[in-house]
Amino acid sequence: MRLGCLIVFILGALSSQAQVPGFVGKRFSVFLDANPSPAVFAQSPGNKLMVDLDAGTNMATTNRFAFNTRPQVTAEYQLFKRHAIGVSYSRASFGTTRGYYTSPPVEGQEYSYQYDPDVVKGDALGLHLKFYYSTTVAPIGYYQTLSVYYTRLNTYDTKSSGAKQFRDDFKYPVVTMQMGRQSMPLKNLLVRAGFEFGWAFVPGNFLTESESDWNADDFSGYKVHQSLMGYYLFNLTLGVGYVLF
Repeated sequence: MRLGCLIVFILGALSSQAQVPGFVGKRFSVFLDANPSPAVFAQSPGNKLMVDLDAGTNMATTNRFAFNTRPQVTAEYQLFKRHAIGVSYSRASFGTTRGYYTSPPVEGQEYSYQYDPDVVKGDALGLHLKFYYSTTVAPIGYYQTLSVYYTRLNTYDTKSSGAKQFRDDFKYPVVTMQMGRQSMPLKNLLVRAGFEFGWAFVPGNFLTESESDWNADDFSGYKVHQSLMGYYLFNLTLGVGYVLF
């Protein structure tokens, strides 16, 4: 519901073409973005239970109608007429699947284990370069952003749990390209909407190997890699900002 209200507000504000007098010359802005993405490439943290009618049993699976979000705070400084740089901090939360043994495996049975839905949580620091290519005066108009993130993640049993499932955090770089449009419906108030594509530089074992060759630890780790890749692969950009000075 809150996400729906945010979408309606931002789309309505973007329809405004007015450029509010007084903002020209101000260079520093802050933004708060939601970055929603459909839970198609990465599970949602809820890991909804759905019914397999053919088998007549309940099974844990991805809820394809759910959304992941990546709340992000960004500080941005306009260097030139059509160029800006910025730094950001974001929180990550999405679903994954962990493999586990009900008893210590014996030799030859390492590849037989159970599955449990887990939640991946963490954060990311980012740097970006933004290009404006509209005839309007920045920061209003169409833009393109190139970003680099350093992510730090771990898996947890639930969204509220603080106990890490892995001893060491997962730490990987991510690059993204974002395209969108910014508008200023009120003096110094910015809204923006667009879309973003990303690539996480994780090991590609999940693309080249068979799950039947993985033990429980391999399965759990590679599923985090796969989920992180899907989490950044595509998302929408919905945000509000303010021109400070």
